[in-house]
Amino acid sequence: GNPVVINFWYPSCAPCRLEMPDLEATFKNHKADGVEFIGVMLLGFDTVEEGQEFVDEFGITYPIGPDSGDVVLEYEVIGFPATVFLNKDHEIVRTWTGALNAEKLEEFVQELLQ
Repeated sequence: GNPVVINFWYPSCAPCRLEMPDLEATFKNHKADGVEFIGVMLLGFDTVEEGQEFVDEFGITYPIGPDSGDVVLEYEVIGFPATVFLNKDHEIVRTWTGALNAEKLEEFVQELLQ
């Protein structure tokens, strides 16, 4: 029953690195609102260990897990980073390919909360 933001990334993706601090900050700002964030790290370009180093480096506190490609295919991800926004009924309301900044993230999360 909560809106969900799913972010697809991998550690050696430069735009993924750029948006990660804004994703973490937006997660913290909306945690009390019930907005769930999930990170999905695509395996293949980088290892699970490199993913953990990335998570530690950026201090990510929302759930993140590795994916061998099944979830990426399920959500029809065509580039990285990619972010999928699900409403409280878990219907996809927006898909964004490319880095997001704090302002766009806030705009899209506000739409989920309406």
